[in-house]
Amino acid sequence: MKKTKPPAFPFRPCYALLLVVAAGLLGLLAQPRPGLRVERLRPVLAPERGAPAAPVPARLRVATYNLEHFTDARGDGPDRTPEVFMAHARDAAAIIAEADPDVLVLQEVENGRALEYLNAQFDRPYDYVYVSRLRQTSGEIERLNLALLSRLRPHDVRQLGFYNLGGRSRPARGALAAEFRLGGDAALLVYNVHLKSNYGEAPRNQAQRGIALHQIAADAVAETFQNAVRTNATYALVLGDTNVDPETEQFAADPSLDPLAGGYLDLWRGRPLAERTTIPTRHPGPDGDPLMVFPPAAFDRIYASKNLGGAAPWRVGSPQAIQKGADVENNLTPPGVGGHVSDHYLAYVDLERAAP
Repeated sequence: MKKTKPPAFPFRPCYALLLVVAAGLLGLLAQPRPGLRVERLRPVLAPERGAPAAPVPARLRVATYNLEHFTDARGDGPDRTPEVFMAHARDAAAIIAEADPDVLVLQEVENGRALEYLNAQFDRPYDYVYVSRLRQTSGEIERLNLALLSRLRPHDVRQLGFYNLGGRSRPARGALAAEFRLGGDAALLVYNVHLKSNYGEAPRNQAQRGIALHQIAADAVAETFQNAVRTNATYALVLGDTNVDPETEQFAADPSLDPLAGGYLDLWRGRPLAERTTIPTRHPGPDGDPLMVFPPAAFDRIYASKNLGGAAPWRVGSPQAIQKGADVENNLTPPGVGGHVSDHYLAYVDLERAAP
């Protein structure tokens, strides 16, 4: 009896199926997972490798400034002309130069091109320039990014992206985090923040702001513990546009800033409104909008870790605001027109090193 061969095993279809399954698994693995996205940022400008670093001064000034739609005039509409952009940059640089900070954090900056032009306006340009690459809550590329200009060489500059956080109340934008070595065992963490605005539903706005600060505070704790192998002298500043002033009636019960309450000093707390105002009332005048008139507030907050408030080697001073650059007579004047730079004022604070 002649034996018949069993039918050949269908290797090719099986291999094809396995390849499809493997490709599907790889595709799933490649999908963004929920959670904080931390990326190291490359500098827009930096000295050549091996260049000597500037010494850390005994008085270190850190400033924050929301530049109100500081875009580069490319594809920004007919009103944002190159001439308007250049005037915006020149006027902003004059106010920044008055404060002359060693470390400057900015909000509402479009890109590196805009930053490079701003930096060129200073008599002494900043050596290190960084800008974030964030996403909006909708997933679109963010045009109002966070920036860092520094005379000190940063040890590390990172972007904390909130876009992939889960939930309906995931925060907008993100934060820019920089670490500086201050000499000896000391390190300074600087967090540049721009929290959710007050447009829309208040509970969701508060949730987005609170979640953002939870993420930032947790990152500061993680970095501090990581540094603990090397030093117990890690200091932190969290500063920027929070869109909240807890000492005004509107925000008296707002919990947005609570995540920083335990471990940080609110440096504007208790100061008279006239001194702490960083977002002035802009009146409508004959050509403005009477519905866009808001009371003055200190939205540009500066928080310092509590170890900066004692007799540590580094101690934080009282914040100051340079109350210039806002057209308070017409609330529709755009930045770069008629000397109007921003609807915010620049704020700064000094850290001082104790004499040996």
